[in-house]
Amino acid sequence: MTQHRRAGGGIDRLPSGRYRVRIVTPDGRRLSLGTHSTKRAADAIYARSLTDQADGKPAVPSAVTTPTLADYAPGWVEARLTSRGEPLRPRVRDLYANQLRLHILPRLGSLRLAKLTTSSIRTWYAELRGPTGPGASTAAKCYRLLRSILSTAVEDGLLLANPCTIKGAGIEPADERPIPTVEQTHQLANTIDERMRCLVLLAAFVGLRKGELLGLRRGDVDLDAREISVVRQRQLDRHGVHLVGPPKSDAGKRNLAIPSSLAVVLEGHLADFAQPGADGCVFTGQKGGPLDPHVLHKAWASARAEVGLPALHFHDLRHLAGTLAASTGAGTKELMHRQGHSSHQAALRYQHATRQRDSALAEPLDRMIGPNVDKTVDETVDE
Repeated sequence: MTQHRRAGGGIDRLPSGRYRVRIVTPDGRRLSLGTHSTKRAADAIYARSLTDQADGKPAVPSAVTTPTLADYAPGWVEARLTSRGEPLRPRVRDLYANQLRLHILPRLGSLRLAKLTTSSIRTWYAELRGPTGPGASTAAKCYRLLRSILSTAVEDGLLLANPCTIKGAGIEPADERPIPTVEQTHQLANTIDERMRCLVLLAAFVGLRKGELLGLRRGDVDLDAREISVVRQRQLDRHGVHLVGPPKSDAGKRNLAIPSSLAVVLEGHLADFAQPGADGCVFTGQKGGPLDPHVLHKAWASARAEVGLPALHFHDLRHLAGTLAASTGAGTKELMHRQGHSSHQAALRYQHATRQRDSALAEPLDRMIGPNVDKTVDETVDE
């Protein structure tokens, strides 16, 4: 005979002054029955839950007592930790807050957690992907965020199951971005402000991210070994504050060999523009301080317009680096290291692009071989 654990739990008074009711179900789960403005109301809910369990009725979070998504989600963002147990970086917190403010809470924020259903989420998701929504990529990002929030709500006992069960909804479509040619890259590098010429070349031929380039210091560059150590990135938050920290993932920390010709360019740049000392910034502005991302953005926009590539993103230079590395025959692990990827999916994309290019090269070869190849094969077989 199955033994049932005696129902437990209790009532906690939160810093807000509200009273939270929690119980332990017969199968050992901790379940929250919501918060209440008075101790009397909390006592009533708690007593009723014990009675229901004694009668064999399942304990479920009340759709009336669970918090709304708008009440729950901001606290989730503030308390969220990374996979390494660290607080979210300010830029990530800002990103999540914007996704909630712009795309999730306007449609779902007023609903209590227990009222969120797969059907309501499917309708919301379809609107994001629709003609008036922000598109498939943003929809996938927002869906993943909502799914993570509601997974924590399940852990907190506010939901019995996560209603985000739409197959494939969190998969972000791979955008086909334009990849500049080597010649176009040299044109861009020769057009942009001379302080940023080396930065463009490192992005396109080594594959460093913008934040990694802005975070480079003299001590990270070993010209004798022709190697760059990527150990930090520098970005701006929404308030214009410089944020310096480690790369976005452990895989982002890497040592990268650079071509000899590029090492010569880098040596000249260090002599002309970098700050002195091992901690000096490699890329600087007109007044000698760290290069401001907004200044880079403005110079990049001007250069790409002058070269005739107005839609080219700075990040597209990194795609060129990945594609060039794949064309040398580099394997997936080598590409992951080169690009600083923790997942093999992006590396496979570069290899796929190289295979597509190889197929395109086969077509003119077919025309060069000519129609007599079939005849030659037939005659050889007959012999």
